[in-house]
This record gives sequence, structure tokens and C-alpha cells, in this order.
Amino acid sequence: MKKIFAIIIALIGFIFSACNDWLDVNPRTQVKKDVLLETQKGFRDVLTGAYIRLKNDNLYGGEMMWGTIEYLAQHWVVATGTTNAYLQAYNYTDGSVKDRFSAIFKTYYQTIADVNGLLEVIDKKKDIFTKGNYELIKGEALGIRALCHLDVLRLWGPVPSGEISDNKILPYVKSVTNEIHDYSTYEQFVKLLLEDLDEAERLLKGVDPILEYSIANLQDETTCDVEDDFWIDRQVRMNYYSVLALKARLYFWTQDMPNAALYAKKVIDAKDPSGKKMWTLATGVTMESGDLACASESIFGLSVYDLGKKASSSFDLTGNGIHEQSFIMDYYAFPTGERTTDVRFDKQWTSLSKNGQSIYICQKFHQLSDNPMNELPLIRLAEMYFIVMEATSSTTEANGLFSEYASSRGIATADLSSNKLRTLTKEFNKEFYAEGQMFFFYKRVNATGSINYIPLNAERYVAPLPEREIVYNNK
Repeated sequence: MKKIFAIIIALIGFIFSACNDWLDVNPRTQVKKDVLLETQKGFRDVLTGAYIRLKNDNLYGGEMMWGTIEYLAQHWVVATGTTNAYLQAYNYTDGSVKDRFSAIFKTYYQTIADVNGLLEVIDKKKDIFTKGNYELIKGEALGIRALCHLDVLRLWGPVPSGEISDNKILPYVKSVTNEIHDYSTYEQFVKLLLEDLDEAERLLKGVDPILEYSIANLQDETTCDVEDDFWIDRQVRMNYYSVLALKARLYFWTQDMPNAALYAKKVIDAKDPSGKKMWTLATGVTMESGDLACASESIFGLSVYDLGKKASSSFDLTGNGIHEQSFIMDYYAFPTGERTTDVRFDKQWTSLSKNGQSIYICQKFHQLSDNPMNELPLIRLAEMYFIVMEATSSTTEANGLFSEYASSRGIATADLSSNKLRTLTKEFNKEFYAEGQMFFFYKRVNATGSINYIPLNAERYVAPLPEREIVYNNK
């Protein structure tokens, strides 16, 4: 499979967020925006640069996958007096914690600046594109902008099921400028997010080859009639179905359950031209083949050519990296009485003794040396199942989906007519360990505590803004 890992030179003059900082780029490699965006290839290169930035350690290459966001979910063992320990204690006044959040915030808005530079001029350059490239590039760029803004909202915005004020909370940035960006209210922010996703859906619906070919066919340009390899590997690009999945995630976040279920089901029910489902739930057999991260379920993910190296470093199998203590695993995450046949516990985790104590290491992202997949899923089919199971008003539908899901994971089915949220909370935690989703689950439902009974509240759910954002915007 062809992978996207070319290094793209940064655009001169790109500015991140509401702050007046220039991106950190080497002047010798800068190319003026008006030169780079004179050709279709230039637009493609800028878009590829945005995908590369999403893999940054501050975002989905670390902190927003298995790092900071997981410590907020009370995952992993921490050493006393470290930044990660302060994160687990929600000590948002600690300087190192503030720096961590500032770096994440900055990188999100740098990525947004990448695509905004493209989006600001693409309509004026429409005539330089060959058939379908304008729609594909613009649609993907809008999807990336929405993805970043949605996670900014989920981390720095208010608890969505709580009382929403009319205060301005965050900037929804759609332009590249050295002026301070206006902040939006929660309602305005969500409206702009949905507008981007609606437009991305409209653009991609007419041209995305994922609507004409199977995922397998799209892994090789010789098996499908496309212009070149820019059009293949749609599961690691912002494709039509990933936009639908993002809409499901957004509606779910904003408590619009009918629309959340509607869009999630569109993804679940998606079929390729032969009538087969585009995606099916992973099983023990899938994981046994080396797909421990369930990339086969990935609606949208990233191609990370050194994922195995990253995983081996972060989740060191000798116990010197990120790991979980046996008490948490045995009593809360994967209770001993519930995990006997659970393929996730069997395949995605390994245990060893360290300093006389048992510890567990997540090996989701470890790669087979002879057949590495190197795909990092950001939105998986399983998430769509969880959205429908919780959002649907039909117990029959919820139970049917849970039965299908349980069968794939090797666990007992459950009747969701009672204790639905409790059951789904436990299973969601098992499913998305190390994928940066559990803290957002707690926040979305306004849980008063984690599964291991650490108290949670509105103050703990809202990350601190960077200091200069507070100063510039009188927050």
C-alpha cells in the first residue's frame, strides 16, 4: 500500500490561531503561498502537509491518542511529581501542564492554518484543476478543519449536556491573518462546524472514489480507474464516509441523538459496488493477522510509516514505557470474571512482572515486522455502533447492534433495556483504551466519576487555554 509520508515544505506567512505567532519553519525551505498554490500539485502538497501535521506528537501521533488525553481519562501508571501525574490530578495550574495544553492547542491551529491557506484561494483557482480534483481537495481540507475544531471544542469547550452560556468560548478560524481572531459562542462554533461538514459532504459525494470502489480496490491504483495515486488509500484520507462519521460524532456531542444515530447508521450500512459492507467489525482472527488496532474498521485514519517504532518506544514491552497497573485492569478495565473470552484482552494486551508487581502493556499499535500495517485509526466502525446503541430510541435496535458487536469481541451479550449507559461506559473504555476517546465520553455524558471512581466535574472537564489566549481575549 502506498503511504503518505512525503515531507512538504511549509507555507510562508501561515499563522496559528488567535495568537500572533509565526509557524516555526526554516526560511530556506519557505515557498511563498502565491507561488505554491499556482498549480494543482501545489494544492495537493499543502493538503498532504496538513495530514503530516496531524501525525505530530502533540496531536494524534502522541498526546491526543495515548498521551495527555488518556491521562485525563485516568489511564496509565504515573510517577509522582511528573506532568502526567498532575494531569491525572487535573492540576491545571501547574506550569508543565499549561505548557502541554498550549502545545496541543497551538498544533491544532497550525493544522487549521495549513488548510485555511488552501481554502482561502481555491475557489479563485478552480480552473487549474483537472476533473474532480477541486472538489476532492476542498472537501478533504474542510473535513480536516472540522476534525481539528471539533476536538478543540471537545477539550476546551463546555460540558455539552450541561448549561450552555452565551459567552464566547473559542475561535473558529476560517482565514489566515495576523489579526486576532474573534471568539465564537458555543452555538456559533457548532454552527460553523456543521457548515464545514455539510459542504465537505456535498463536495465529496460527487467525486470520492470510495463511493465507486471497495477499500481493497482503493489500495492499488491499478485496480480502479483513477487519475493517479492521489486518489487511492481513501481510508487514510478525509473521505466521504469519514465526513459522515464526523457529523455523527458532532451530533452526538451536541446531544442531537436522532441525527447522531442517522449519520452513524449511514456509515454502518455503507456498501461497496458489489453489495458487501464497506467495513465490518474486527474479530480475534483479524487481530491475530496483525491488525491489533482494528485498522480494518478505520473510517478515517492516518498512515504512519514508523508506527511500529513509535509503539515500541511508547509501549515498551519490557515495562519501561506506558503501562497499566494490574489493580485497574483486574477490577475496573477488564475485570477477571469478564475477560476470559474477550479477544481485546487476549490480543491487545500483554502482562509481565516488574518490581515484583504485575503490569499490563497495551500492544494495539505494535506492528508485525514482516507485514506492518502502519495505520493509525482515528474514527472506527465500533464508534458508530456505540453512537447508535446509545442514541437510538429503539431497544430492539440497540440490543441487535450490541449482540453483533459482542460476537465480534468474544464477550457476552447484554440487554440494554436497563443499565444501558453503565454497560456502554464499561465497554467503551475497553474498546478505546489508548485511542484518546474515553475522557470525551465522560465529558459528553457529564459523568461524576471515572470507572475507577476518580471524581469528575465541569472544572476538570475543561482544559486551560494558553496564557496568551487569555490575555489577548480578556478571558
